[in-house]
Amino acid sequence: MVVVQLLGGLGNQMFQYACGRALALRTGKQLFLDVSSYSVYSGRRYELDVLNIQANIINLKADKEIGQRLGIPGIQVYSERQHNFDQYVFSLRDNVFLQGGFWQTEKYFLDFANVIREELSPKLPGLSAESMNIALDIKRNLSIAIHVRRTDYAIYEKLGILPMDYYENVRRYLATVFPSARYYVFSDDIEWCKHEFTIFPNAHVVEHTGEVGCHEDLWLMSQCQHNVIANSTYSWWGAWLNDNPHKLVIAPDRWFAGEHLNTQDLVPDKWIKVAVQNTFTE
Repeated sequence: MVVVQLLGGLGNQMFQYACGRALALRTGKQLFLDVSSYSVYSGRRYELDVLNIQANIINLKADKEIGQRLGIPGIQVYSERQHNFDQYVFSLRDNVFLQGGFWQTEKYFLDFANVIREELSPKLPGLSAESMNIALDIKRNLSIAIHVRRTDYAIYEKLGILPMDYYENVRRYLATVFPSARYYVFSDDIEWCKHEFTIFPNAHVVEHTGEVGCHEDLWLMSQCQHNVIANSTYSWWGAWLNDNPHKLVIAPDRWFAGEHLNTQDLVPDKWIKVAVQNTFTE
């Protein structure tokens, strides 16, 4: 069995699932997702249920049987030792518990990329009619998704909000590559984007009339031809799930404002890094 502890929001959960699922496929074992971290208030909740995942959901604090099975002699508890790629994960075998890690690089699951893309796609009956209509508009245009992450990053100062100069640098670059593109802006701060993104020609801030799950915006970002991401695992997945073989993905060259972790493996080599010249907003 392969067990992965889930932590954080949707983007982090997707990385943890992808790493664990690839390990399970590589070793021919079943995958279990431990959701016990959401048993206590953390400001987050388990969100993978809206996707086509292939795993068993368990709660190691509540499920005594599974807890006993994890306590058997020989179980290997393995925690993330570094933020960049850890080659040792590929040597793990049966009865593995991936605990306390984020596993934020495609290198853990690139050998099963097609499977991961399919399983981390949303269950189509769960998508709103509004999102389906927006997707139709996206497909009619030379579309570029832009993601802006703001509200919760104001709380976590080590993450930091990207300054507007990053998006201005992106705009200048894209104007020379795709002068007729239509931009679809996704954000957790719609009003701010409506004001600031007037500098982008032909920009549309995606604002839903009713409540939709965050997986819907994630899916819509993946439907665009190209992507501009923030320093966010959420928008990272919006770009990675985009299956356009000719996609252009732009990412910031700095990921964290505070703690400087090794992020050399986080952004895929084919993606373009654009400079963040000014300091992050903390």
